[in-house]
Amino acid sequence: MKHLFRLNFFKFLLIGSIFLSICISCNDDDTTVNCIPNVSIAAQYNLSLPSFSNLNYPNGYVVLAPDGTNGNQGIIIVNTGNGFLVFDRNAPHRCPGNNTTLQVQDEMKIVCPADGAEWALRNGQPLNNITNGRTPRRFYATLNAHILTITY
Repeated sequence: MKHLFRLNFFKFLLIGSIFLSICISCNDDDTTVNCIPNVSIAAQYNLSLPSFSNLNYPNGYVVLAPDGTNGNQGIIIVNTGNGFLVFDRNAPHRCPGNNTTLQVQDEMKIVCPADGAEWALRNGQPLNNITNGRTPRRFYATLNAHILTITY
């Protein structure tokens, strides 16, 4: 009787472990987390230059294409009035590909052209159609005189 109980207990553990493994492997997050490049960034921008003049005002923003120093698909820099937010232009919920470079729309939101997912430009919070509530990756920004330094 004791032997039978032990055998059933181990069967229960084995079946439970298999079920847990299946549940974890079916998480649709697995297909997006590992495919988004984790890039280093080290860039400096002179806000005195005309191309960055929008960043001298609260709610101003600049969208930059990749240049070898600012991520795989570029960055979006926003002056919040209390500092700067810098977002990676890789869609945070999709593997990089055609139409997954984030864009600014209506000067109010960041949009993924592949599926219409939207985030608020001023803080990166999800607005709609967001898988798992993901927000765009942020980089660190510090301002010293007129030089904005962005790192990650």
